[in-house]
Amino acid sequence: MMSAVLLYSIKSAIVLTLLYLPYMLMLRRESFFRFNRMVLLSILLLSLVLPLCNIPWMSLDHQPVVQAAQLQMLELGIPVHVLPEVQVLAEGAASQGTSRFSVFFLVSLIYIIGMVALLMMRLWQVARLQFGLRQGVLWHNDEQGVRIYCHSGDVAPFSWMRNIVINEKDYDEAGREIVLHEMGHIQGRHSWDVVLLTLVQMLQWWNPLCYVLGISLRTNTRPTTSSSSRAFRHKVISYCS
Repeated sequence: MMSAVLLYSIKSAIVLTLLYLPYMLMLRRESFFRFNRMVLLSILLLSLVLPLCNIPWMSLDHQPVVQAAQLQMLELGIPVHVLPEVQVLAEGAASQGTSRFSVFFLVSLIYIIGMVALLMMRLWQVARLQFGLRQGVLWHNDEQGVRIYCHSGDVAPFSWMRNIVINEKDYDEAGREIVLHEMGHIQGRHSWDVVLLTLVQMLQWWNPLCYVLGISLRTNTRPTTSSSSRAFRHKVISYCS
């Protein structure tokens, strides 16, 4: 079971890398914000779906990286479905030493610890976020199914799921435009971008491109240009942007 998860993680990382590198080269600096967001979300979805496809021309089993990983697993005595040519190579280099199993156990343990650690960190962040929504609240108001919290402290405006947080000073200076800006994030379901990104990062926590893609997704937000909103533009740190 763990060998299948590890192999799936490698295939998922290959898909993400092959799709994200062209984006970095061609689209990263472009200002097509909505289009770029859809491209980034598609890359995340495809990195989860394509490794599960059994369509021959879409299979990743012919990729050298995948074959090398399969060969290492077979050499460790781990049952995994491979192409015939990989099986031949494995039979010529196979060894039944117990140290090989201990290596696989160590790798599996590190992988599981990484997944659990990232999951716990994200859950802790969400818990702190939920607690922070109501901490230091002066008042709250419901508008179009969204709850707006006005805080007394110096908190940057942000939105999460169907909640908006704004501090009293920003609300007095440009409250309506800030609320509309964050409403746009909520209507665009940007919080679910974070959920999808977290799923991929849990699977590929060892892949640095996952975190680079996350930065691209968070910074891919249409900048506001009106004069009344310039004061808060640099303070907006939206968790789900």
